[in-house]
Amino acid sequence: MIARAAGAGWAGSAGRRTAALLLFLSVLARPVSAAVADFIGKPVGAVRFFLEGRETTDPAFVSIVETTAGAPLSMVQVRESIAHLFSLGRFDDVRVDASLENARVTLRYELSPIHPVTDIRFAGRTGAAGIDIGALRRVVADRYGATPPIGRTSDMVRVLSDALAADGYLHPSVSSAVRLDHAPERATLTFTLEPGARTTIGTIDITGAPGLPRSELLRRINLVQGAPFRRERLASGLERYIQDRRKRGYYEAKITPSIQLADQDRVANVTLAVDPGPHVRVVFTGDPLPGDRRNELVPVEREGSVDEDLLEDSTNRIEDYLRNLGYREAKAPHTREQRDAELAITFAVRRGPQYRVAKLEMAGNTNIASSEFEMALKLREGQPFSDGRVADDAALVEDLYHRRGYASAKVQPTTGLRPTGNTAAQVPVMVRFDVFEGERIVVDSITFTGNTSFDDAALRGKMALQVGAPYVPGQLRQDRDRVQAVYNDRGYESATVDARPEFNPQNTRASIVFTIREGPRVFVDHVLIVGNVRTDAGTIERELQIKPGDPFSLSSISESQRRLMALGLFRRARIGELRHGNETARDLLVTVEEAAATTIGYGVGGEGRLLPVPQAEAGGAAAARFQVLPRAFLEYGRRNLFGKPRSVNVFSSVSVPLNLNQTQTSGRLTEYRLLGTYREPRLFDTATDGLLNATIEQQIRSSFTFRREGITAQAARRLTRGLSMSVAYQIQRNELLAVNVAEPDVLLINRLFSPEPVRLSGFSASIIRDTRDDAVNPGSGQYLTANGQVDAVAIGSQVGFAKSFLRAQTFHTLPRSNGAILAGNAILGMAGEFNTEKPIPEPERFFAGGDTTNRGFALDTLGVRHEPYETQRDTIDKNGFPIGRGGLSVVGFLDSGNVFQRVSQVDLTELRGAVGFGVRYRSPFGPLRVDLGFKTHVAEFLCPTSDDPAKRCPESRPALHISFGQAF
Repeated sequence: MIARAAGAGWAGSAGRRTAALLLFLSVLARPVSAAVADFIGKPVGAVRFFLEGRETTDPAFVSIVETTAGAPLSMVQVRESIAHLFSLGRFDDVRVDASLENARVTLRYELSPIHPVTDIRFAGRTGAAGIDIGALRRVVADRYGATPPIGRTSDMVRVLSDALAADGYLHPSVSSAVRLDHAPERATLTFTLEPGARTTIGTIDITGAPGLPRSELLRRINLVQGAPFRRERLASGLERYIQDRRKRGYYEAKITPSIQLADQDRVANVTLAVDPGPHVRVVFTGDPLPGDRRNELVPVEREGSVDEDLLEDSTNRIEDYLRNLGYREAKAPHTREQRDAELAITFAVRRGPQYRVAKLEMAGNTNIASSEFEMALKLREGQPFSDGRVADDAALVEDLYHRRGYASAKVQPTTGLRPTGNTAAQVPVMVRFDVFEGERIVVDSITFTGNTSFDDAALRGKMALQVGAPYVPGQLRQDRDRVQAVYNDRGYESATVDARPEFNPQNTRASIVFTIREGPRVFVDHVLIVGNVRTDAGTIERELQIKPGDPFSLSSISESQRRLMALGLFRRARIGELRHGNETARDLLVTVEEAAATTIGYGVGGEGRLLPVPQAEAGGAAAARFQVLPRAFLEYGRRNLFGKPRSVNVFSSVSVPLNLNQTQTSGRLTEYRLLGTYREPRLFDTATDGLLNATIEQQIRSSFTFRREGITAQAARRLTRGLSMSVAYQIQRNELLAVNVAEPDVLLINRLFSPEPVRLSGFSASIIRDTRDDAVNPGSGQYLTANGQVDAVAIGSQVGFAKSFLRAQTFHTLPRSNGAILAGNAILGMAGEFNTEKPIPEPERFFAGGDTTNRGFALDTLGVRHEPYETQRDTIDKNGFPIGRGGLSVVGFLDSGNVFQRVSQVDLTELRGAVGFGVRYRSPFGPLRVDLGFKTHVAEFLCPTSDDPAKRCPESRPALHISFGQAF
């Protein structure tokens, strides 16, 4: 018996499976059906798989076929086996051959594999003007993925032809050729480009009145005679012109291109028909409107239109805005008046008297005190009156009663004017909420019918409503959904749950009856994985929360899909179901599209910060200058190493201070950093992630410059959703390159710090609790971390010391504040050496001052100045109040803290304070931050370089900080 199923297109499609079914039916209908019958029902002796003639024992094939050795042969099982093999998405053709050996059936599956495209090449006139091979490659990858199917080659040819036509080659010829490789199955797709003649722009005619000189118009739309003809570029240029005209008030401006091809389509003659439209002027008469709200209320500029519907909506917006401010009788009708080439749109704003809440009363609420909901009310005595707020507050109180079990409770608001002889513009309003509570309904009983798979206690445990608790209709609907979810997650796909309350005659008690129709239970038969070229199937299987034999659970499928995307290996991941003859079994098809394995990032920019000036050059202590440092970075990343979610990343950055001689005494030095990171998730098949870092850096600090090379091995594990911990070992080499201190302290520095490089070796551990709603721009939650570090001579360190670091952050969105956030940050760091003859190296000590600690001071300049070398950090408190619109917000902050040499020297009176303000802009690259901090007290210190030993020099007061990211 030989059966065959083949098809074109994407493997595993419904059409292909149908083809296989029809083919098997035809096999049974042939005259040789008697021979087929000889195999049916006989035991299967062996199942063999041949891939392009080579026998294979791939477990992926063995696990998904239904025809297992020892079981009687069934045509249904053969059909389902073929469907499973096609669902893998790896085969173009599947043939099944059966033969009898010793009264047993030997099945032979002949598999013709799909050859995924792993390389795309371009040939022909690839060097023609304007042809960008990289752009063409991206066009194919964006549309069809990194490994496009060969069956879509004709579509790819069309897409490439369109891309060439968009670049001026209107009649390109694109042909394709495929080279197949075997063991493993791969394909190389080659596109041969013959772009033909490139169409250029011929004559350019302009009709109408564009409102600016011809040359300026052509420059703005980037239209040049003789240049290549690009339709998309022409369209974008015309759009820029329209946007510019709209900004100038010509909201109805239009420009229509007309293209005439000539000389066998080698030349495109362009005619631009310009309709400038009238100049639109929006005028507001009557009562004033805030200038910053006018464009929002009347968005003609943003919409680029002055049609009547938009103007009518603008009238409604103005009136609603004023009514929310208490102007209950506000009107803002609009009129249109056109004179010559100008259209005047006038909004006649009449606010009328302002209504304010003079008295707010609540009556009838005998069972719920007013204090339980008055803080949530929008209305306040003395504030502007709004009908909308009255309705919202009535609904809020009514909802509270419903949630307390008063299902029939109603709240009736009434308003009235307070009599007054004053004819002033403000009108006092009395607001009264009359509450009709009704009877409180309590749940008397909860019963279930039809639940044979789960007992009553298990289902009640999923519900919020309980016996003796208030009856809440909305909660009953949610509980019904919870019970439904219990059944759906256990494989009862067609289960239905009906919840019905029954009330006693007094309408005070409710008996809830859940009627359940369970239906058949569905299990997962096979899990098929397709689309993974570089990724090992085991990596995908580990993230799946549903396995063969498990109940068919939609929530587990959704969680599996989320975990697959969280790996960062795939552009897309989708889990679908495949149905077959058995209604109680489903196959799951996991389809992934791998993301590019290599990423490259680069950028240039600048950093502005205060850098201390050498005391010898400043003529005193604590001087600093604002410096702009150009900075560049290059980053290379490679993920999906060896088919696992491993990754390696190399990051490098370099920065050269423009006026380094003002901030250093050791000549021209460059800041640089090279960081290599290798990440190994699920280290040794555990829930622990491994991280290996190698760092080479040279940094300029306030009082010293250092060079460091180090290697860190870290193991991190997430204990709960918000709690994680890590341990690490680090070995590094620190070298002090230069010291920026006064001359009298140089000998002390040379005695305390060895000019030779120092080797450090130690272990560290940290625990982190993070409940923030957003790691970049948090609005609520807390971030707590504790870190401890020990470097010891016994493990290879030349200096022994212990170090700890504690940080606590909290974020709260203030109620009724339009999104204002209160943020606090506290830091405590302590360190101590084991041998005072070998002090802690300078780069390992604590420093404060700068854009992430105390913003009233330049980088690392905070400290108790009579102690020259500080090692302890006290608490630093900060408060931020972001208030703003869109991506822009303003911040006020209060910083306080200091650095001390010894714990015994900690003096709270020595804490230095700073106040200031800043601006945040939420850019696509992260929050751009500008902070200006002022010291609350400007200290004076002896000037060591002055001829007068008693002379005192003051600190500089302001400190400006510009950077990306939040302060904490």
